Amino acid sequence: MSERGIALLLVTLLTAFLSALGVGVVLAVFMDRLATGNMAGSVAMLYAADAGIEIAARDLAQIADWNPVLEGRTQSSFVDGAAGGVRGIPGGGVVDLTAVTNMLNCGKTSTCTAAQMNANTKQRPWGNNNARWRLFAYGPFENVIQLERPVPCYVAVWVADDRREQDGNPQADASDDDAPGHGIVRVHAEAFGARGARRAIEAELVRVCPESGGAACQNGIRVQAWQELRQTLP
Repeated sequence: MSERGIALLLVTLLTAFLSALGVGVVLAVFMDRLATGNMAGSVAMLYAADAGIEIAARDLAQIADWNPVLEGRTQSSFVDGAAGGVRGIPGGGVVDLTAVTNMLNCGKTSTCTAAQMNANTKQRPWGNNNARWRLFAYGPFENVIQLERPVPCYVAVWVADDRREQDGNPQADASDDDAPGHGIVRVHAEAFGARGARRAIEAELVRVCPESGGAACQNGIRVQAWQELRQTLP
């Protein structure tokens, strides 16, 4: 092979190597931006779910009797229609609020029976005191607060009696001021995004000052427990 042929071969190999390197760099940058965008969107949805907790806390602080909330008769000021049913998700897709409520209450999408809700399971080991999750606040996140670029998702919040009470009535708060769980509720907030994306938070809210408090005391809500749910969501 002549020197000219060897030079042409080397140039061809070098060009192919540089082309492959360039394609690799472009792919790396693209994947990095995609991952960064997904992470940013996931964090934004977590903030949206946390905003749902704040909405619930705000409205629960204005409700003197929580029993109608635990019975599903009283709801938040942040709703977009009747409790339950299918809703469109900003950005694409739908969420069936009734099905999600059933999943929380008995682990299946169809209507739960009393026996199914009272059954002892790993997730719900309190029998007759198992939570009865009631839809409390729900709507597109863009309706929560006017943001320049709100994350396109749907936010829903459920409320249930706390797990300390052992009175066998999860649809009523403990009436005795000294009873375990009096003035405490659990809230479950989820943000539903496009393509099945979901972020969920559960928190425990306690009334910081009952109406029987002193003159200097003002009714309010304190978050005394907060956790992101990282287990596989249905």
